[in-house]
Amino acid sequence: MGIRYRKYFGTCKPIQCSGRRGRHCPETPKRSNGESKTCGVWCLEFFDDNKQWQSLTFKDIRNKSDAEKRLTLFISDRERGQLNLPKKKNIPTLAEYSKAYLEFYRTAKENTRLTKMKTINSLVRYLGEYRIDKVTPFVIERFRVERKEKDSVKEGTVNDDVATLKNLFNYAIKGGIIDKNPCSSIKKLKTIQTRDRILSREEIALLLKTLKGKDRLMVLFGLLHGLRLNEVLSLSWDNFDFARGLLTFVQSKTGKTLAVPISGYLLDELLKYKQTIMVDRLFEERAIMRAVVVEYSLYFGKLFRGLDISRFTFHNLRHSFSSLQNELGTGVVTTKDLLGHSDLSMTLRYSHTGLESKKRAIQTLAEYVINTSKERVLPLAVQV
Repeated sequence: MGIRYRKYFGTCKPIQCSGRRGRHCPETPKRSNGESKTCGVWCLEFFDDNKQWQSLTFKDIRNKSDAEKRLTLFISDRERGQLNLPKKKNIPTLAEYSKAYLEFYRTAKENTRLTKMKTINSLVRYLGEYRIDKVTPFVIERFRVERKEKDSVKEGTVNDDVATLKNLFNYAIKGGIIDKNPCSSIKKLKTIQTRDRILSREEIALLLKTLKGKDRLMVLFGLLHGLRLNEVLSLSWDNFDFARGLLTFVQSKTGKTLAVPISGYLLDELLKYKQTIMVDRLFEERAIMRAVVVEYSLYFGKLFRGLDISRFTFHNLRHSFSSLQNELGTGVVTTKDLLGHSDLSMTLRYSHTGLESKKRAIQTLAEYVINTSKERVLPLAVQV
């Protein structure tokens, strides 16, 4: 057995060092209180039972004298056969630990689970071979650069990757595998805010004049009520209270129950549509899985392009709903309630205080859309 002062930084290993800072010392990291970290540590070195060279450090060994005292105790314990060496942790690689991490999301919603899997696959592709205790802020910075350059992804995507990596390390800390999170000092990349694509008056008129049947009604739910595509696909007749003019549904993103008033125009459209189908679900009988939602999303994207409405998706109808409510003077609180962005209880009463203002907002938007569709609008291609 023996003791020595082991340096942390490879740049100064050839330099003789007593543990004190000198002119040859490299710049060392700062602690949270602004003090420089020491560049090394006193450690005990010995051969274990398998004749492997081991090096142990202890938090209470602060100088050479402490190290010599601890060495004396080690020798004494070994001679009495009472030497219990601390077991070395088996640290997994990021690829290995990611499998355990994904198990935490095995029962999560499909969208959440698939998003996690996609992000983890990207992380493993670049960092999978690293032991998770060897992933440093420098390694993460290099990952961010390579991810942008090689995969041509945007800053927001890289930020999401690092957020997932940070969450993974938090689980590893809770499991006692590592002591600190290397992502804590990583700042988010600046993202460029782009305005959400919304419909113009001419495009609204074109949609209402062109679309028929199922396509028309689905678009109306997105435009007049701001429903997401998977929420529209999940609608059944049980969601509607025609006597009170209310739609009650479960938000796909939050899992919360939301009750919103339906415009008179959409109620009439629904009653006409009900006469044409004999099933409980309005638009899709299959289970609303991610693959089904993607199928419809691609379908509507192609449909909008065919009408010369470029760079527009079904989800943009939700953005159009929000923007139009703002233009028509609807209060921010009412719009948030209609979109389900504010905190709501799991079960909503029909007679809650904001119902009248919501009814006015929905009816005003419906009248605006219908009046727009009655205006004489030339096809976009002709206007150009």
